[in-house]
Amino acid sequence: MPDNFKPNFTATGIGTLPHCDPKAAVSDVLTRLSDMPYWPQLPQRDPGEDMSPQYAPALAPILQAAPGSREVSVFGGLSREEALAAFYERLFGGSLDSFALDQAMAAGYVAFLEAVEQAPADSFPWLKGHVTGPITMGLGVAGPDDKALLYDDEISEAIARGLGAAAAAQAQRLSATGRPVMIFFDEPALSGFGSAFTPVSRDKVLQLLSASFEEARNRADMVIGVHCCGNTDWSLLVDAGADVLNLDSEGFGQHLLLYPESVRTLLERGGAVAWGAVPTAEYKGNETAKGLWGSLHELLKGMEDKGLPHDLLASQALVTPACGMGTLTEDQSRAILDLTAQVSELAREHYI
Repeated sequence: MPDNFKPNFTATGIGTLPHCDPKAAVSDVLTRLSDMPYWPQLPQRDPGEDMSPQYAPALAPILQAAPGSREVSVFGGLSREEALAAFYERLFGGSLDSFALDQAMAAGYVAFLEAVEQAPADSFPWLKGHVTGPITMGLGVAGPDDKALLYDDEISEAIARGLGAAAAAQAQRLSATGRPVMIFFDEPALSGFGSAFTPVSRDKVLQLLSASFEEARNRADMVIGVHCCGNTDWSLLVDAGADVLNLDSEGFGQHLLLYPESVRTLLERGGAVAWGAVPTAEYKGNETAKGLWGSLHELLKGMEDKGLPHDLLASQALVTPACGMGTLTEDQSRAILDLTAQVSELAREHYI
């Protein structure tokens, strides 16, 4: 992570958009979030751009995705042991390019790269990408025994390292445009951490996230974030080594106030909180930037009351929508992107 990483409420986005035209989706992002644009996943255009299938090719032959489908299969006709051996041969002996996004399953990524490379060199100071996190991927795909792959220790370790390599391949490609890069590991499944529906230990989550981050950092330079759109154990993500925590602060921000020491640790080591200050699933259409900034300001004051310095909270902050917008309309997504940029502007005006 750069020593001078001070985002100062930079606005960026999360994951999906509802568009079917990748150039239109990218244009909507670049014109609204120009300080740190992100490439959009477009699952309404192609189900293969959903979270699990889009990153299955990076995990071959452990996982395979059927074109145009959300279905993900395991082992590709190989035994479990053969699939693991072939995967690690790729990981340790192959090119990082084999972990890159399959362009046929990432139209938004292709259009994003084209647009950025055609833009003036001094535009878009940062770029943001994203990969599916190891917990979400491991819980989302079942093995031949119908149990989630997360509960197979050897397979889940391979998935974590493969997704770390995928993050590195993406960071390497994005940074080739001459800009620093942030990559988020998207972990919606962590919103169930600690519940009866997600029986996984803290140590297991730490191990897998740490393995992904290690693999990514060993292969490319980037700032690493974790996005979780529900409530979770935020200290766990700090302990795993994330540089940025991204939460739905409009819906769950009060929960982060329960972890002031973890937030202090994160900010003092140069990391940041990405405040998901604009609702997505709960978006009603009557929200205003002023009202959303007011809610975020209350959270920041709550952090100050817990002893966190104002200046640190101001410099080590980003603003995002609460989550991806793949299930919304295009008009709704544009309104949410506009609100995100406006909340960022208000935060910079009134808090920095």
